[in-house]
Amino acid sequence: MGEGGLRFQIAGIPVSLPLGGVLAVLLIAYLWAPTFEQPGSSGLFLAGIFAVLLYVGVLVHELAHAWAARSFGYPVQGITLWLLGGYTVYERRDSKPGPEFVISVVGPLSTLAIAAGCWVLAGVTSGSVSVLLSALAFTNLLLGALNLLPGAPLDGGGIVKSAVWRATGSENSGARAAGYAGLIVAGLVGALAVVLLSRGAGGLLTAVLAVFLGFGAYQSLQSAKQGRALDWVIPRLPQMIRPVLAVSEADRLDAVLSRWDQASQVAVVTVDGRGRLLAALSLAAADAVPADQRGAVAVGPFTVAIPAEQRVVLDDQPSRMLQALADSGQSVVFVTEPDGRPLGVLMAADVNAALDRR
Repeated sequence: MGEGGLRFQIAGIPVSLPLGGVLAVLLIAYLWAPTFEQPGSSGLFLAGIFAVLLYVGVLVHELAHAWAARSFGYPVQGITLWLLGGYTVYERRDSKPGPEFVISVVGPLSTLAIAAGCWVLAGVTSGSVSVLLSALAFTNLLLGALNLLPGAPLDGGGIVKSAVWRATGSENSGARAAGYAGLIVAGLVGALAVVLLSRGAGGLLTAVLAVFLGFGAYQSLQSAKQGRALDWVIPRLPQMIRPVLAVSEADRLDAVLSRWDQASQVAVVTVDGRGRLLAALSLAAADAVPADQRGAVAVGPFTVAIPAEQRVVLDDQPSRMLQALADSGQSVVFVTEPDGRPLGVLMAADVNAALDRR
């Protein structure tokens, strides 16, 4: 048990069942108990088994997403099972609609496969086992169909996004389409909730679902709005690269500092004999050297290594520079030519300022 719930790993994928997910299992068991009532039995025991197996099915659904993401080389950060189901967090490494479609569709398909398997097994068993399997078949069929509804934040929204993305060539257009479709789906579910509430049958849970879907669709549209700003900024990233002064490690420190135009060059970097980026000058270390001794020392000992995550090659995908900034967690990344020669640095402050202007 971890803090606030249960934590474990499956095939190296972290899985979290927070307190809300644990309570959901108990709530499902309580609500379904009447379904499994038998003479002399409250049905709570079978309902508890049902609730646990239902969440196992949700876990299988999320594992399908995770394994599909891994198959495309996307690192999976983890799976969380919560009150209204589950979600998988992974890091996308490219921008293509095909993987988006596959990752979205495998989850509902796995749920429908569970429903089919339970339905087959229910037909060849009897008694309480058959009742339990029938309930699992019906519930997983409902969940699989629900997830395929064409709108964010459901998996069907990912399918809509990938389809529009492929048709228009714009991921942002796909995200907007999924968001607006999600609002329509939320509205329809909300209308169903009103009808059910008027009849006194299951309306409250349906209303909660409608609110959840509406909020998720709104978030998708907000993300699409941010995506539009990124679409504008990304092609302009090469123009945001600030120049640096490249020197040899053997150059004298005083000569380097005298050549350094700090108004236009944001850093001093060292390069090897082929001009490839090595390290960056530590201004604090250089300032600590007395002025009358700077002519006697080389610049190399006063540099710091540049981690691999802070290096990025300028190629035909400028978005990689933005990804490098995000991955490194630093305020700058050092941009090089494909052969390793330094071009300059990209600063997070410049990117954020450009985004704010949009």
